Amino acid sequence: RLFRRTEVLRRLGDAVGVAATILTGLRLARPARAASAARRPSRLMDALWLGVLAVAVAFGLRWIVGFLVGSLTWSEIPHVLLLGVYTLIRVLVLIVLASLIWVPIGVWIGLRPVWARRVQPLVQFLAAFPANLLFPPVVLFIVHFHLSANIWLSPLMILGTQWYILFNVIAGASAFPGDLREAATSFGLRGRLWWLRVMLPGIFPYYVTGAITASGGAWNAAIVAEVASWGHTTLTAAGLGAYIADATTQGNMAHVVLGVAVMSGFVVLFNRLLWRPMYEYARRRLTFG
Repeated sequence: RLFRRTEVLRRLGDAVGVAATILTGLRLARPARAASAARRPSRLMDALWLGVLAVAVAFGLRWIVGFLVGSLTWSEIPHVLLLGVYTLIRVLVLIVLASLIWVPIGVWIGLRPVWARRVQPLVQFLAAFPANLLFPPVVLFIVHFHLSANIWLSPLMILGTQWYILFNVIAGASAFPGDLREAATSFGLRGRLWWLRVMLPGIFPYYVTGAITASGGAWNAAIVAEVASWGHTTLTAAGLGAYIADATTQGNMAHVVLGVAVMSGFVVLFNRLLWRPMYEYARRRLTFG
């Protein structure tokens, strides 16, 4: 009570709360007067921040373009874009295959609470398992059977990220309302109709979250997965990840910058054109409550 009535202490508490919020991101309780003042939009500060951000981005782009123009030929850009398309195709195919495998399994596990409690810690462990430990046996397998590196190195991209799809699907199936399942059973919905009308719409928001995470992880993993070595044997798949890895090994900074910039562009376009519309659709149409 004394703390609340003392103006100096109140102001000191407000300052500590603001500082803690900035440092930790946690919203500490503040007096209503301070909270309402903090919620007032500051158009001037927003304009200043956007201006500073625009200037920083402009200078950054100017430096990157100037650096690349002085170090690369124009013929290099279409080549890198084509490599990005190869990696994009791999990511799409792997996400589709992982979804076909793990969505049914995740639904089956999620609808059984006992199994869900047992499997989720295992899935979390597999998601954290370093997939590069499996590279040597994969290289030996490909070399022994004379397989194509462009095809058989691709699964390495999603070994560590596919589990996010399974984990999120299990969470979605576990959160599916029991009364809706009973209603579907009462109406005799089963088989393909049950999947299309009941379960897939119910878990779709969770699936999209897992697929976005798996997709981003696959793009990152492409840098190490498209080039695999064991001893004196090195296998390389045509793709943007292999291009960046090779440029890094050679110390070619211009190629590294170009490869990273193109990969960032592909990821942003991929998110804008595919994942963001799917996420917004799931948020608007397929969210319970």
